[in-house]
Amino acid sequence: MVLAKSIGIDAFALNIGLDDYTDQQLDYAYESAAKNGMKAFISFDFNFWRNSQASEVGAKVKKYGTRPAQLKVGSGSNQVFVSTFIGDGLDLNTVRSSAGMPLFILPNFQPSNAGAADGAFNWGAWPNNGANKAPTLDRNFTVEDGDQAFLRTLGGKPYMAPLGPQYVEIITWNDYGESHYIGPLSSPHYDDGNSKWVNDM
Repeated sequence: MVLAKSIGIDAFALNIGLDDYTDQQLDYAYESAAKNGMKAFISFDFNFWRNSQASEVGAKVKKYGTRPAQLKVGSGSNQVFVSTFIGDGLDLNTVRSSAGMPLFILPNFQPSNAGAADGAFNWGAWPNNGANKAPTLDRNFTVEDGDQAFLRTLGGKPYMAPLGPQYVEIITWNDYGESHYIGPLSSPHYDDGNSKWVNDM
C-alpha cells in the first residue's frame, strides 16, 4: 500500500468471493489501509456470490462499512462506497436496508441494469467484439464505445471506468494470469503462457 500511495492511488477495491478466509483477509486489508493512510472498499465478485444473497451482501457491508479505512463519498463523505464484479439483477434496495447505513453503490452492471444504483462501473478495459471476445475486422467494440454506452444510459449518474472521466479504478494490482499488473513482480510466474511476457518486465 505504501507503493500504491506513493504513485497517487488513494483506495483499493477488495474483490471478494465466499472463501472461509475472506473476513480475515478483509480485516488485514482494512487494518493495513488505515495504517498507511489509504482507503478501501468491497467489490463483491458475482462469479461466486448469487443475486439471492442481497441480505448477506448488505450484512458484509455493515460489518466493514464503519472501519476507519472504508472509502466514503457523497455529500459529507458519509456514503459507504460499494462495488461489484457483475451481479446484474442484485436487489440493491435489500442491500441498502440490510447494511443499515448510507451507501454509494457503483456496481459492474450492464448500463441498462443500473437503475437502482448510484452509478455504474465498466470492466471493459480493452477492445472486443461486443461479446467479450477478441475484436474482428467487422466487429470492433472499442473502450470508448463502452464508455459512451455507459454515459448515455446513466444520464448524468457517476461512471467509474478502468481509466475514464469520473471515478477511475485500476482493475487489478497484480493479476499475472490476466497478463497485467501495476505493482512490481516479486516472484517468477511460470504457470501459463503469459509468463513469456510477464517475467523480467
